[in-house]
Amino acid sequence: MNVGEADMSRGAIDLADQVERAGTLRIDSGFAGRVSVVVPTRNEEGCIGELLARLAATGAAARTAFEVIIVDDSDDATAARARAAAADAEVRRHVTVDIIRRDPRQRTHGLSGAVVRGLAAATGRWVVVMDGDLQHPPEVIVDLLRAAHDHRASLVVASRYLTSDTSRCASLSWPRRAVSHSCVMVARALFPRRLAKITDPMSGFFLVERERLELARLRPEGFKIQLEILATHPQLTIAEVPFTFAPRQSGSSKASYRQGVAYGHQLAVLRLRGTGARMPVAHHYDIHGLFRLRSDRMLPELARMRVESPTGPPDLIVEVGGLLKVGPGETLDLTGDRPVACYRERAGFAIDVTACLGRMEVHVSPFVARSPHVLYTNVVEPILRWKLVERGCVLVHAACFAQNGNAWLLTARTDTGKTTTMLKLLGQLPVEFLSDDLTLLTPDGEVLTYPKPLTISAHTVHALGATDLVRGERLALKAQSRLHSREGRRAAFLLTRHRLPVASLNAVVQRLVPPPKYHVERLVPGVALGTRSHVAGLLIIERGGTGETALPAAEALAILLANCDDAYGFPPYATLEHMLLAMSPEDLRAKERELIQRALGSTPACLLRSECLDWAERIPSVLAAWSDRSSAVVSVTAS
Repeated sequence: MNVGEADMSRGAIDLADQVERAGTLRIDSGFAGRVSVVVPTRNEEGCIGELLARLAATGAAARTAFEVIIVDDSDDATAARARAAAADAEVRRHVTVDIIRRDPRQRTHGLSGAVVRGLAAATGRWVVVMDGDLQHPPEVIVDLLRAAHDHRASLVVASRYLTSDTSRCASLSWPRRAVSHSCVMVARALFPRRLAKITDPMSGFFLVERERLELARLRPEGFKIQLEILATHPQLTIAEVPFTFAPRQSGSSKASYRQGVAYGHQLAVLRLRGTGARMPVAHHYDIHGLFRLRSDRMLPELARMRVESPTGPPDLIVEVGGLLKVGPGETLDLTGDRPVACYRERAGFAIDVTACLGRMEVHVSPFVARSPHVLYTNVVEPILRWKLVERGCVLVHAACFAQNGNAWLLTARTDTGKTTTMLKLLGQLPVEFLSDDLTLLTPDGEVLTYPKPLTISAHTVHALGATDLVRGERLALKAQSRLHSREGRRAAFLLTRHRLPVASLNAVVQRLVPPPKYHVERLVPGVALGTRSHVAGLLIIERGGTGETALPAAEALAILLANCDDAYGFPPYATLEHMLLAMSPEDLRAKERELIQRALGSTPACLLRSECLDWAERIPSVLAAWSDRSSAVVSVTAS
């Protein structure tokens, strides 16, 4: 018998004894296959193998599969030992192991930061947080699950002090026991109501219902993550179970004077929050079930896709803070388990984008977060472009309107007059609005609405006449239009060539003078809103020249792709694109082209040139001609 088999057998025997003493193991069947275990590790190579073996034995006895997420900050061979143990056939039967390696630059916020990273990656409804040094016996997870079921609790604490049996802490020296008790007393004194019935608020061993946690509320610091959760989530229903703190199997204690200072700072910050400081609120967005986002800051462009509660694990998380310590410019590290892209400007613009377990995480500086339009347009939207291509659909730079199940795409170079043309068409044709700036296409030609607010100008409002805008909004448009015009965009790109902090400048400008964005029903009162349709044709408008030209499919596709690229390119787009294209096992550019080509199929395409911007007056005749041609084809086929 090898070492792993011996560990497994010992864990199974211990658990069997526990079950025999406790009677029937009453664990709700709903736990099956939905329990994640987050284990932060730092130099635990001597015991990580036994931990995984005992977790597998616990899962086998409880008929519950565990998803184990190891967040490793080690400088030794902990990760390698974990991979070797995870490869054991008996372990694989009851445990899946994901290892998140954090290099020294990513080890922010200590053990608590590692736990939050693991919580973000967890897919189970229930998550156990425990140490990796075997002082938290894996077999106690059975008690945690049972207590959650029996007491209908959303947080179950494994307590060292629930009973008067001092032997449960015998592995702690008397000085450490004294310090531990003192820390508990201080915490309970500062939070008398929230911690009144909790004997061990300092425990790092607990079970929590993942859906009840708002990770955006957590500002991890130090190593007492459970205290952070208790202080910031007063709505949680809490239960406790006793456990015996086991002797350390290997390694050394992480407790230190520095940790004590961090604990004091953590208590002070939590107490200040509790006296009325503003708590961050998570905003959830769902893009047709294809992609889900969670953000610390509201994203106004996605307001119509916001949901009150999560519809599933987020594919993209946007958080303020938690930035790596890197210098100005672009930093890319696409090696290892956690690729990262950083973009910094000395003037204040700073973002980090990381990928982990198929999920993207964006960390931004408060400077960026104060400009929500910049946060969405220049950071979130570029990520959406390529991540949606990975999912098998594509965002094209085109407006879309529909009638009777037929959708027409309207595309142009940026700042050509597409929005004004679109709004005029909505006012004169009996059609539904689906999208203005971006439209979501599936490869079978289905069009899904992407209802961002429309960016307008004073010229747009003048051309429309009747809108729902008040006098103050109309007056503000004059300054907004001048600043956010085509000339302003050209000037910004010129600054980019001279390597000036253009992203920071853009963030300041859009904070001081927000772009004029309004939802379509305020611009065309009474407009019909659609949700999905099927693409029937592509209209391309262009400044200069005259007349209409039918385009072959290849040429129409090339123009549409060029217009898509023209919509991007503003910093830090190049950094994000480099990362996303390099990370994917597929050629995403080729895939994007293929998806659009399949979606358009044999639909007609027409290029309309104009000197006087009269496209809205000419498009109805183009649609009528397409309709007549389609009717003739149907008639011939019927004959």
